[in-house]
Amino acid sequence: MLENKEDSKTFNETANKTMPKSKTQGKVLIAQIELNFLNRSVFFFGKPVITTGLEFNLLAILINNAGTLVSREIIAEVLFQRKLSACDKSINSHIANLRKKFLVISSRAVIKTVKGQGYILLTC
Repeated sequence: MLENKEDSKTFNETANKTMPKSKTQGKVLIAQIELNFLNRSVFFFGKPVITTGLEFNLLAILINNAGTLVSREIIAEVLFQRKLSACDKSINSHIANLRKKFLVISSRAVIKTVKGQGYILLTC
C-alpha cells in the first residue's frame, strides 16, 4: 500500500495518466483490440476474449499508452497500488495470460516485452 500522502498523490497522478481517458466514451479500438468500459468486455478481431478484472485493467493501461513503453513499476503502482518488488512475477503472469488468450484468435503479436523495463502494446 502507499505509505504517505506524497506516495498517494504520485499514485493518483500516475493512475490518471495511465488509465483510459475514453472510459466515459464507452469503447476503445486499437490494433484490432476493442475494450468496452461499460460492460468490461474485450474483443480481438471481433471475437470475444474472456478476461479477469485485473487483466482487463492491465489491458486498459496498455491500450491507453499504445505504442509506448509502460514500465513494470507503473503497472504495479496502478494495478496493485504498491511498489514493484525485485521478485514480483505476477505482472509477467498476467501478461502471459493475455498473450495466450489473444493467440487463440490470431498469431499476431500484441504485447511486446522490453526486458527489464516493461511492455508495449503493438499498434500494427
